[in-house]
Amino acid sequence: MPLKTTHIIAFTNQKGGCGKTTTTVSLAAACASLGYKVCVVDTDPQCNATDSFALDRDKLAEEGKFTIADAMLAKRPAKDMEHDFQDRFDGNLFVIPGHKGLGTVSQRLEGQLQSAIAEGKYSDLDIDDLKNEHRQRLRKSLESLRGERDLIFIDTPPDLGFLMTTALLAADWYVIPVFPSGYDLKGLEALSRNVQKVQQRFNPRLQLIGVLLGNTDARAKLDFDIHAMLVQSFGKERVFKTVINRSVKHREATVYGQTIFEHAGEQPAAEQFLEVAKELIKRLEKAEAGKGSQGTVPAPEPLTAMSDEAEEPLLQEANRGNF
Repeated sequence: MPLKTTHIIAFTNQKGGCGKTTTTVSLAAACASLGYKVCVVDTDPQCNATDSFALDRDKLAEEGKFTIADAMLAKRPAKDMEHDFQDRFDGNLFVIPGHKGLGTVSQRLEGQLQSAIAEGKYSDLDIDDLKNEHRQRLRKSLESLRGERDLIFIDTPPDLGFLMTTALLAADWYVIPVFPSGYDLKGLEALSRNVQKVQQRFNPRLQLIGVLLGNTDARAKLDFDIHAMLVQSFGKERVFKTVINRSVKHREATVYGQTIFEHAGEQPAAEQFLEVAKELIKRLEKAEAGKGSQGTVPAPEPLTAMSDEAEEPLLQEANRGNF
């Protein structure tokens, strides 16, 4: 059953190697398999989400195809940049490719702004308004897909810079993928502070839809303890019940340019993402029915929910370099 409205979801965590791209791509494929129309937007200069679908970035550039950089530099609407796969995902999955030059977008926009000021086109007092307009370009571009897609998933880079900020300004919701490591947990408070600033200054509608724990070891008590920490910190309703276990199938899928559903659709690696997709849809349907939380999401409590006995092995693991 289609959703009543288009939901834009940013997958965010300033730490690299925490499963953002795998989560974005796999959940998109899962939702597409459930019959929802999904667009993946790749805002990471590494373009891993683009690569995950076996799209040749160089060939796209040679053919003059648009990328998400055109939304930020040329104000092009997202509907002009979508790449469809025809029958590959039953016509339900679309991608707006990334570009390796995305990392320079902020500097290029700043350069254009300073040149315009030097030419007398704008006063110093116009700078803030113009910078805000730059931050809003992705949001305005994606508005062209509202009513056309059920879900728009934004894969973000591993930092808290311009590209992450524009994604949060464009989003209705955000998901935090996290691995069970000390480094991942330490970064969550900084991410939460950044999200709060975005909510307060630019996007009060932004809501946390879920925290997803991935790369878990079903045999490790530590991973269960960390899931419990996340539940206590963010709230039971904001942490996905399903966790994603460690599996070589995810790495194999990226090598072959396939989603986990194409590569190992009957394996637990795919089944777990399908369960997360169902959880996500249920939460969105609840929000559409007016039963979801309203207002900005408060910052989570500091991640100190484990007992001293549980904390000790966490610190020991970190000290041994196993994180």
